[in-house]
Amino acid sequence: MKQLSFRDPLSKVYSAEEGILRRLDSKSKFFFEELFSESFFQNLELSKLVQRSNFLKKNGEDFIQHERIENFTEVNEMSSYQLYLCGLHTIKLMIKSLEYNYQIKDASAWNVVIFRGKPIFLDVASFEKWNGEKTWTAYGQYIRHFIIPLLINKEMGISTSKLFLINRDGVDPLEAFKLLGMKSYKSFIGFEFVILPYFLRSAKIKKKNNFKSDFEFNKKILINILNRLKNKIKKLEPDTKSFWSRYTLNRKHYSNMDIEIKKKIIEDFFKENKGKVLDIGCNTGEFLEIASKYNEEVHGIDIDENCINFIQKNIQKKGINVSNVNIANPVSPAGWENSETQGFLKKNRDYYDHVLFLGIVHHLTVSERIPLSNILSLLSSLTKKNIIFEFVSNNDEKFIQIAGINIDLYNYFTKEYFENLVIKFFKIKKIYNLESNLNRHIYLLEKLY
Repeated sequence: MKQLSFRDPLSKVYSAEEGILRRLDSKSKFFFEELFSESFFQNLELSKLVQRSNFLKKNGEDFIQHERIENFTEVNEMSSYQLYLCGLHTIKLMIKSLEYNYQIKDASAWNVVIFRGKPIFLDVASFEKWNGEKTWTAYGQYIRHFIIPLLINKEMGISTSKLFLINRDGVDPLEAFKLLGMKSYKSFIGFEFVILPYFLRSAKIKKKNNFKSDFEFNKKILINILNRLKNKIKKLEPDTKSFWSRYTLNRKHYSNMDIEIKKKIIEDFFKENKGKVLDIGCNTGEFLEIASKYNEEVHGIDIDENCINFIQKNIQKKGINVSNVNIANPVSPAGWENSETQGFLKKNRDYYDHVLFLGIVHHLTVSERIPLSNILSLLSSLTKKNIIFEFVSNNDEKFIQIAGINIDLYNYFTKEYFENLVIKFFKIKKIYNLESNLNRHIYLLEKLY
């Protein structure tokens, strides 16, 4: 068995032939037997709000066997709107648990992932019996992992995924104040969760005895605190309303007819070809939406957080998964010895049956200076079968605009050059031409084995 996590001292997590396993001792087994028998917890599992689990005996030891889920989005790949949804999910789970005298002791954003468009809580070991206190032990952690990153995103425009790349345990008020400066004073949320903790950081606060004999009274107080926190995070909901109008103004290089041609190519392909789909550079998700009509597992990535926010807000009910990932610099393995999260490329190598690569080759070639052969090699490593590739030649209006004064460096970047190179990695099955833009061509490619 390979150990996956060691941060919880009470239960270690492993990857084994049977799936994801959590080792139990006699005390923790008794607790989980009781928790799993609770009707509220069973409803959470049935509603796919919490990862499903059952008991397993292996080599004389007791384990929890967790339902295996794949192709999910972790916090270091999430957009701000996805983090917002996970924050709401966590606080709602805490309130629901408290109603049945349980609580969540760990409010880390790493405990929640986006799976097929919706948040799901993975860390069942975070559930424990509520001890009657009027305070939430994970309150400060929740602020660091959800409230402060969303506040920084709102005021500074820094993507939340980048914040978690360098702040695994969230952003504390001191670091937040360094980033926000005077912007901390702009809102009551900034004043409460950044300014006050910053100036009181040296104060010695004596913990009061929170125990009273009246559990129901204490519960009402704590639920009121949690509801107030839920209202605070709702005020930090990222704005996605103005994005669509800006996006449509920025694709004048396509006629309406060309867009419809592209949609028909994608639709016709997926009518005949099913499987796991990845859309690299998914923009607002219009091709993801087509793919989701015919395929159960569809994933889109884009460097633009606004794109991912827009998709997550508007088409999450279709079971589409999206991630804020830059394919030119994808999320790397992270955690202790880079072993706790796999990184985008490692977990997705040879995972997808079909990959869409539409209208981004010129961005990688010119803006990122990545050779076409390297791009094709990467695509070959991500797909098991097909690529739908849109080639953009050096005469394309957008290509010329991006290249600017360096356009002469790309005299070689022609349709003929692409076709001579691509056959080293893929078989060209079909070539489609657009009607208005004659400098773009769509290729149906089959991986060479």
